[in-house]
Amino acid sequence: EEEEEEKANKKDYSVGANECVHFSIVDKTEDEGGENNNATKGGNYFWASASKEKRTFEPEFTHQVFRDDETIYGYSEDLRVEVMCLPNVYERYVDVSYSEKVRSSLNPADDIRANLNGWFPEEGTKATKEAFMKRAKETSEMEIPGNGGKVIAEWDGEGEESELKYSIRQYEFKDSERTTVGRWHDNVEPFVAFYIDAASKIDKNDGRWLWFVLIAQRKDNLKRWATCGFTTVYQFYTHPFQRRLRISQVLVLPPYQRKGFGAKLLDAVRVYARMQDEAGEGKEVADITVEDPTDQLQRLRDVRDCIAATENEDIVLAVKTAARRAFAAAQSSTADPLHRKQKLKQAQAALRLPKRCYETNFKKDLKICEPQAKRVWEALLFVWAKQCQAPSEGVVADAFRTNVLNRLKKKHMASLGKGEDDVGSKRIRDTEDGFVMCKGGGEGERVEIEDTPSMPTAAETRPRNREDEDEDAPPKDPAEALALLFHECMQNLAYLSTVAKLSESSSSS
Repeated sequence: EEEEEEKANKKDYSVGANECVHFSIVDKTEDEGGENNNATKGGNYFWASASKEKRTFEPEFTHQVFRDDETIYGYSEDLRVEVMCLPNVYERYVDVSYSEKVRSSLNPADDIRANLNGWFPEEGTKATKEAFMKRAKETSEMEIPGNGGKVIAEWDGEGEESELKYSIRQYEFKDSERTTVGRWHDNVEPFVAFYIDAASKIDKNDGRWLWFVLIAQRKDNLKRWATCGFTTVYQFYTHPFQRRLRISQVLVLPPYQRKGFGAKLLDAVRVYARMQDEAGEGKEVADITVEDPTDQLQRLRDVRDCIAATENEDIVLAVKTAARRAFAAAQSSTADPLHRKQKLKQAQAALRLPKRCYETNFKKDLKICEPQAKRVWEALLFVWAKQCQAPSEGVVADAFRTNVLNRLKKKHMASLGKGEDDVGSKRIRDTEDGFVMCKGGGEGERVEIEDTPSMPTAAETRPRNREDEDEDAPPKDPAEALALLFHECMQNLAYLSTVAKLSESSSSS
């Protein structure tokens, strides 16, 4: 017996949480005749031809729910944690199965249900599958909570989803709706822990939070609906009598991804802001920012803002005018270096975002904040240069690159103590003995250097060959760090040039 106990102690009872946790959206009639029967009854009412496997999905992150290394301790390798969810209000049943479990008081197995309850409210978790299926039938044709919310956008599904109708609805967490909208949000919000790194819950007691929910409905029965995704937005006061909207969380649940719904959610926030301006009465919105966006969200934001800007005739005209002035300033018959330097400065000035265009068109019309407006402005200049087949070398090209580098340096090397709207996550901070690269407001990682190089030239902005270096290691000097940021920026501009188009009617520029 002692030998068996010793063998058991040596056995590895650590299981990867990302592999053993499974979410599934369960239909109300799933246990009543199988999937084929469901399709004919209308039970499987969101994916008429989808199998159950396509409605089962795994988490991307589990370190906020289980252990930091994303493992669950104390169970055999066949551990399976299945979280069955209702498609609308996401009440759930948790089924935990395994063949072996550690039985030790000194080093007990992880309490899986308790860990999940740290995010999912116990009130919405049914104790038995029978109770869960009963609740599924009770809620299969329920009204959308909060009297349906405020509809911001609507559109019809296409192709295999032609029987569906989509909408984005806006809610506030009012005290009168705490038991309806509040509980619905409590059931959906925990998914941010599994799909957004370093996510956190919002404080619904703060009345400045807004919730935008993406909903799918059957056209033949609008009481059959599903929650597909959501975004949370916080309202800040901005001088003198306006609000600034800050997008905090954007999540489209896996079964609904790859359908363009993330873009729809971002666009809905802009539509809401415009609706507030039209309503007046002190509800006007100054602009929209995003809280520490991921690279993926930032790219999506860039695309949507660029497309919106190309639909604004005044912005398109301003871009073309800036390009014409820059090329006019660069025209010169002399090779004098001092004269070229003067032309370079004139071209730089011509290519900068005009203040009036920012305040009237970007901020007032499109609700784009100033840091993001400058990114979009650069993208539109890049797009227009590509469409006009402008040369990649010369005074104007150098002026454009210098403006981009100056913006990156101002943003990423600014003092952390000054505070800045929508500053992003990457920072380079000067210190007495070098500089610090950091994310957000953190201290970052210090890199010792002897001399601080000057601003990189156009040639120096090309990334070094770092095959023999650790890819995760920070750059060795600020110039290289800035060059890498510049390279990322240029890659993004090249990508945006494939998705955003400007009218070529003024090709003479």
